[in-house]
Amino acid sequence: MNLPAIEGGTPVREKPLEAWPVFTDEEKELVLKVLNEGRISSTAGTITRTFEAEFSRFIGSKYAVAVFNGTASLHTALAAIGVGPGDEVITTPFSFVASATSILHQNAIPIFGDIEMEHYNLDPESVRERITEKTKAVIVVHLAGHPAEMDEFKKIAKEYGLYLIEDCAQAIGSEYRGSKVGSLGDLGAFSFYQSKNLTTGEGGMVTTSSNELWEKVRLLIDHGQTDKYYHKILGWNYRMTELQAALGLGQLRRIDKLNRRREEIARIYSEELGDIHELKLPTVKDYVKHTWHIYQVLLKTEKMRIGRDFFIKALRAENVLVQVAYPRVIYDNPLFRKLNGYGKGCPWACPFYGKKLSYHKGLAPNAEYVAERIFTLPTFPFMGDDDVMDIVKAIKKVTRYYSKRTI
Repeated sequence: MNLPAIEGGTPVREKPLEAWPVFTDEEKELVLKVLNEGRISSTAGTITRTFEAEFSRFIGSKYAVAVFNGTASLHTALAAIGVGPGDEVITTPFSFVASATSILHQNAIPIFGDIEMEHYNLDPESVRERITEKTKAVIVVHLAGHPAEMDEFKKIAKEYGLYLIEDCAQAIGSEYRGSKVGSLGDLGAFSFYQSKNLTTGEGGMVTTSSNELWEKVRLLIDHGQTDKYYHKILGWNYRMTELQAALGLGQLRRIDKLNRRREEIARIYSEELGDIHELKLPTVKDYVKHTWHIYQVLLKTEKMRIGRDFFIKALRAENVLVQVAYPRVIYDNPLFRKLNGYGKGCPWACPFYGKKLSYHKGLAPNAEYVAERIFTLPTFPFMGDDDVMDIVKAIKKVTRYYSKRTI
């Protein structure tokens, strides 16, 4: 049997596969144009406005507002709908922490639903079960690029009079029943972090078709000022720079091509790994478009002689690129277990809230189960088929060696 590298065998790859974005001449020229003009702030230049206009057309929303990162897009969206002290916002426990900490930044209370077991998105029924008189909004995450069940979430939001925010950080270009995510809720929040399908290094976008919310968002990201030095509301400096916008504009103009390559990579994984009984591979609903930010695989640990964490170590010893998103549920962090927040118990001890809350094991059993078994494969468009096949070979090699079937 082919011995895994972690057991002394020869690695699949001689050198580790590195993951860095690859930029075109057009993107470099757009950035250079900004540098040559010298107008690098969005308050002085025009390219950020162009990026916003083209982005809103792409998404199908009436408006788009550029911000300096994805967390800022979520925070701004929550502030725009008036989330504040004493309010509850329901979201998923299986996401990057910003899906929940953005709620804390408004002195509001994150309430965690559970996930469905097919695509690991937020389960609408678990949301319905957690709605109280203090619920103000729901943040739905389109995890890994597969859209959540938006018909159900829109129905719940309408029934209970809640705002619906889409966290589209991993899903630019994804579609649900023919409409792009980010155009389906009251607001959409996007991230352009380095690993995202569209990247500006850091950066984000808020989308909406509400004129009222758009005006509020524009105020919030620019110190709450309506005129120079005239500040109407509390706001922040969340503005995107012209350099970020130039890079984003170039990326946006080839996002469909980038997403198609991700889809090709995902197809290779599915075809090559589909007969491995120790793995559960992702599937795609026939009424959605998946943009494959990452390729999620569930390790069936009951069929293995090792757990997920050692499995990942063994794969990395083969010099292939694998990650774990996410190794724990959000509430299994000291911030939530110990209710650290802003200190002195806030926002949970806020007098406007008046309830006791704890984040404990068993709160979201599906999410906890998945977090112990999930691992993710890269779908970076720059990877060649040979790179993808190296990852496949490593997975087959390690799985075969540690499977209980080989005993």
